Amino acid sequence: MQPFSLSSPLVLLDELAASDTDRVFDYCQDTIFERYLTVPWPYERAHAEGFILEYVPDGWLSDREYTWALRDPAGPGLLGVIGLRLTGESVAADASVHRVGSIGFWLGAPHRGRGLIPEAQRLVADWAFAQAIIDDLHWECLLGNVASARAAWKSGFRYTGVAPSVAAYRDKSYPDSWHGHLAAGDDRSPQPGWPAAALAR
Repeated sequence: MQPFSLSSPLVLLDELAASDTDRVFDYCQDTIFERYLTVPWPYERAHAEGFILEYVPDGWLSDREYTWALRDPAGPGLLGVIGLRLTGESVAADASVHRVGSIGFWLGAPHRGRGLIPEAQRLVADWAFAQAIIDDLHWECLLGNVASARAAWKSGFRYTGVAPSVAAYRDKSYPDSWHGHLAAGDDRSPQPGWPAAALAR
């Protein structure tokens, strides 16, 4: 698939460009990324270059993972990144096959707290469900990553509990993580059942 844009009055999701390399490198020096994300650490400029010039284009070309730059519609600067990975299929209780995707995202520190990630998640989920690319969308974050949990909660994800992470972390471990999912027919309003620890400010 060729990269394309999604937008609303609040956010613009478009193609990452080589000109975003410095910003990706700068944002990924945040020690919160070391604690909660799977990015390499220490994060070097070569990692940013490889991400933008190789990993992201390969994901689009293979239809394995679609990654967007998250920007303000009023300006071209990079605020963060959001991606949809196609993770396979699952069999539901009624024996139907569901196509599953997982969503991941991060924001640069200066842009947090503005509601950008819930809006970006809405755009990506709306597109993926409308195109019937997936039936269910999975989210997870390491225990303690309250910002990610609150974004998922605000986006209507249903909390499904604590379990080892699906993705390996940089030390090759699968640490306990909060998990949630969003189905195509869900109404996107915040759902009950989330633990207070995941939503604490």
